[in-house]
Amino acid sequence: MMVIALLVAVVGALTTATSGQAHAFPRAEFGFSEGGYSLKRSNAQLSATYDSASELGATWSRMVAYWPDIEPSPGKFDWSNTDRLVNGAKARGFRVDIILLGAPTWAGGNGLPGTPPNAAAFGNFAAAAARHLGNRVDAYEIWNEPNLVNMFTPVDPARYASLLRAAYPRIKAIDPSSTVLSGGLASTTALNLGAYTTPPVEFLRQMYAAGARGFMDAVADHPYTFPFTADRDPNARWAQTAQMYDIMRANGDGGKKIWITEFGAPTGTGNGAVSDAAQGAILTSALREGASRPYIGPMFLHCIQDPGSNPSNVEDNFGVTRINNSKKPAFWAVKSQIR
Repeated sequence: MMVIALLVAVVGALTTATSGQAHAFPRAEFGFSEGGYSLKRSNAQLSATYDSASELGATWSRMVAYWPDIEPSPGKFDWSNTDRLVNGAKARGFRVDIILLGAPTWAGGNGLPGTPPNAAAFGNFAAAAARHLGNRVDAYEIWNEPNLVNMFTPVDPARYASLLRAAYPRIKAIDPSSTVLSGGLASTTALNLGAYTTPPVEFLRQMYAAGARGFMDAVADHPYTFPFTADRDPNARWAQTAQMYDIMRANGDGGKKIWITEFGAPTGTGNGAVSDAAQGAILTSALREGASRPYIGPMFLHCIQDPGSNPSNVEDNFGVTRINNSKKPAFWAVKSQIR
């Protein structure tokens, strides 16, 4: 009986190890996204974030190039903060995905992040970004979550497609080797609220109808599932991702991939927050889901470092390290999935 028990234990361990290895996410395609938070971080904080990301196994960094700060008046550029972020990432060996976002008042903005700019002016900014950043940037993401009204006001897939059509040829003419992504679409319920919120599947469908094909090298998606793991999500966020790929195939883009430019889960005590243990389970389930789908490209964890220290503020607690750089259990859970 003891011999049989030992054999069962060994077989079980081997099965678990093989299964874990089969679901491991490739290090070459794992990244992190600090969003706009990194724009305000000190050099010391930024360095600590990059150090933690390297230890975790990340090879990609996603960051924001916020247009109103860079070009507050036509032709007057200040790239200093963008350069600080990009140069810091490149010094650590990260590849860079940069989000082109925002609208100065002179280009149609009203001072709020969600105001869509004049498309032609946005195309000019995209060209300026590609010229300035050159080979330091590997991918350009056109906007962020344009299917949410607070990010694109009002939600309008056709108008968003006009930004893609304006930016894509300008970037590719300067840096043909770069990857141009559509803006990461927010995970929502199936409820379509039109100009306020459009589900990612429907938004993508309307983007193609408005002529987006040929103006993106990949589609970006944000399938947040918290407080559920990816495989037990009643809202079926990853099923939406599969439906998005079906739309891509139906439009002749089946050879392109979906980049998961944000996934994550907040700890703390706020509405929607999860326990430290649950955070690790949610993040690892997402990585396993991505590793099992051949049409998934790079995945970016949101985020490495907590942006704040208020446990009741959900936005302060998405990190796998705390604001003092101490590691949460999820750090080690994610690290175990990266190969």
